[in-house]
Amino acid sequence: MKKQIPFILRWDKMPINISGAFGDEKPAGKHGFLRAKGDKFFFEDGTPAAFWGTNFNAGANFPDKDYAEKVAKRLSAVGMNIVRLHQLDTEWGPNKFEFEKGNPKNDTRSFDPESMDRLDYLIYCLKKEGIYIYMDFITYRRFRPGDGLPNTHLLRVQGRPFNLFDRRMIELQKEFIYNFLTHKNPYTGLCYNEEPAIVMAEMTNENDIISVGYCPIDNVEPYISDLRARLAAFDTEHTIDAATVDLNTKERPENVTRFFFKIQKDYTDEMIAYTKSIGAKFMLTGTN
Repeated sequence: MKKQIPFILRWDKMPINISGAFGDEKPAGKHGFLRAKGDKFFFEDGTPAAFWGTNFNAGANFPDKDYAEKVAKRLSAVGMNIVRLHQLDTEWGPNKFEFEKGNPKNDTRSFDPESMDRLDYLIYCLKKEGIYIYMDFITYRRFRPGDGLPNTHLLRVQGRPFNLFDRRMIELQKEFIYNFLTHKNPYTGLCYNEEPAIVMAEMTNENDIISVGYCPIDNVEPYISDLRARLAAFDTEHTIDAATVDLNTKERPENVTRFFFKIQKDYTDEMIAYTKSIGAKFMLTGTN
């Protein structure tokens, strides 16, 4: 009879350590900020860059400090060198705005101190173990009445796709990005706009007004009327009836598609330019 030896994969340790698979990268950011040259990534000092990693969702971004230390070491041991910090603004668990549920705030304009302390320490631990950060700024944020927006209870997460053009929503997104990127992590001593361990960020998660049905355009006022008024102003050839045209169909007129491309591009250009203007040095994209 063959002897069987159980293999127990513990959550807090690994039986192997291949943390040097990507070279000596501890701490993350030691080679400067990430840059693109052609179709390749390089760090500022010329070191080639390659990434293999995982995704942290929602409450996983706000662990207690003992857990943060263990998970960073464990990921490093299996050779991972990047983590996407995703869904930092969900409502089904701890988020940037509220660490504990049960007494919801009237707005989403300030950060919870406990949430930020836990996030700061997690990023510090990941950086120390040579693990880089991919960040998304807005994913599941639900605007609330105190944010100064009408009919927040009818809006989808992010206010999408209206948050691509509504000026108040864009102001709130810029305020969020400014407050977050100028926040100094007490464990690293750096603000996030000057943190080379952050290599990439997206402005808004899965927010695409161009792809039909992906972000349905709901009949929520005053946003839908604003959108149709913008469409009417764009359609200078008067090829469509902007007040009645179906915006949620694949059979939409070409001018509507061109209009949606303009909205997506204008938003992306404005938000990336703003993020860079406040000192962000990492690579940016509009949406994933």
